[in-house]
Amino acid sequence: MPDSHRDYVTVTKEQLGGGVHLTSLLFRPGGNVYVLTYMKNGQKMHTLVDAGDYRYHGEMLSVLAENDISPADIERIIITHRHPDHTGLAYLLAKESGAKITAHHTFRGFVESGGSSMERRWLGDFDPSRLRECEIEYLAEADTGNTVRLAGIDFPSLAEAVDIGEGGRLDILGGPRTRMTHSPDQIVALYSPRSDPHPHEHTSGDFRPTDDVIFSGDLWLMRGPMFNQSGTDIMWHLRVGLRQMRNMMSGGGMMRRDPREQDAEAKDALKKGFCLIRVKPGHGDEFLGSRIIPRSLLAENDMLVEFGYPLSAGKAVLKSVELAPKVSARREQAYVNFAEELVLWTELGYTPDEISGLLVRIYREQTGGGPLVERDRHERREQLRTQLARLSGDETQPAEIRRIAESTQVLLTSALF
Repeated sequence: MPDSHRDYVTVTKEQLGGGVHLTSLLFRPGGNVYVLTYMKNGQKMHTLVDAGDYRYHGEMLSVLAENDISPADIERIIITHRHPDHTGLAYLLAKESGAKITAHHTFRGFVESGGSSMERRWLGDFDPSRLRECEIEYLAEADTGNTVRLAGIDFPSLAEAVDIGEGGRLDILGGPRTRMTHSPDQIVALYSPRSDPHPHEHTSGDFRPTDDVIFSGDLWLMRGPMFNQSGTDIMWHLRVGLRQMRNMMSGGGMMRRDPREQDAEAKDALKKGFCLIRVKPGHGDEFLGSRIIPRSLLAENDMLVEFGYPLSAGKAVLKSVELAPKVSARREQAYVNFAEELVLWTELGYTPDEISGLLVRIYREQTGGGPLVERDRHERREQLRTQLARLSGDETQPAEIRRIAESTQVLLTSALF
């Protein structure tokens, strides 16, 4: 439940499996900070995922104290990437706690140089070179030689899994290398109460896929920082405008980077790599990750990319005589995948009411974002309605699955979105 009296941060607290408590500090504006709390050798300890925005350097220690988080008990600070809204308070927290900072090995260059000339325009009063005074563990892909394979893509394990809580583990993963990236030092952290959480569609005992949590930084978002801002954050908008003007004056034109093209391979693998998982992003609220979305709820732009076309090709190409049979076959396969996935969810122990709730949540979360993705999400919502309508009347499907489709349609009709 939310718990905060400060208008710039929403605090949520929950108990994860494996004896780990999670406090989520959702800053607006700014990057989220996640605090994993657990017992270690009889003492309460904390691991932080990201350190927060430097603009809160006068408030962060009070926010932590209000939530019973003592800096003295912080043993590890994991940095998902170098941007100042995620790493701006790393120096403060590391100095207060003596905790070790854990980051991708390419983060070293950012610390030692103090950031490139372009980066320094965004840093404000934050000086990354001060982090040289802190203990930093730089993680390289060759340190373990292990990988986690998601949807056919290898994510290198940057360290041995960290034992946390009562049998839980925290995997720190790098992303596949790419030229067009949001930040070159991105990592994600995967928490599971199981000692061996892979593959994700299998469970043991009482564990289910949604017991796992992935801290995705800015690599997997529903609301990026540009569309998750407070209306009162005038200086942030001013910096964006000035940067755009400088780029135009230098002949570069307006910067219209399509977020769908950054880290495309990694994003695609994350979206397709999990049957179900809870995603704790670098900005915005938790959302549900599931491969049912990219496999079965395809917007037309999703099809364009899947067929090997650039987004600039335009949706009209899908209606060409040459592609019409391919589009029809892909829609049919999407329906088959949808039905199969719901059957799997029942086998994993989810009740019909829980499955309907998951589908309604997916529908609800496919909204908003920037103008480049908002239309795609609307199309995915319509595809979900289409799949449910067909499934509810499909006599070849199990009766339980048809009932789930019917009840979910009722919920979508009666709910206000």
